[in-house]
Amino acid sequence: MPPSPDTLPNYHFLLIAPNLGAEWFFDAARVYWEQFRPTVVSDLEFIKLMPTSLNMIVTVLARRDTASQWGVLLAQAAPTALFDPIVQDAFDDAKRILNERAASNQPFGVPLVPTATPPAPIQPTPGSILGPVTAPTRAPSGFITQTPTPNLNPQSPANETPTPDPNTQSNGGQAPIYPTPGPITGGG
Repeated sequence: MPPSPDTLPNYHFLLIAPNLGAEWFFDAARVYWEQFRPTVVSDLEFIKLMPTSLNMIVTVLARRDTASQWGVLLAQAAPTALFDPIVQDAFDDAKRILNERAASNQPFGVPLVPTATPPAPIQPTPGSILGPVTAPTRAPSGFITQTPTPNLNPQSPANETPTPDPNTQSNGGQAPIYPTPGPITGGG
């Protein structure tokens, strides 16, 4: 089922056309991003990898000369994605529109339909597109205060010291290190 602009999708992307400078994101779209937290992309390659079973909306910030081209490219890359264009040639106009969307809690320019239950929060990483991922549980950390001595002979008592190997040198049970024959890189 294609997404609707009045409901939150599984994935929301914000594509800022590459011919726009970084200030279009860091200044014009800053409040919008802080409010809605879309995944920011600079091309459609990542969007092509998304499964078609999930609904997604791609908000594209572009100038008039490239906006229709982005719509065609998105339709080819992800036919089920909703194209949400913000077409502005002036930086201040784009900033005003994005700030109005953030202030009115309308990520796609129309009021959102209230839902009975809020959607589950999106966790892009780590995770699976098949469902929510729960964080693995681990034992609380602590300090090791004593290292157990190995019991090499299961029939001997635990407090008995293991007998040293008579074939080893007397330098603490370690054999001497000798250089290996041949070059390190191998091959002869």
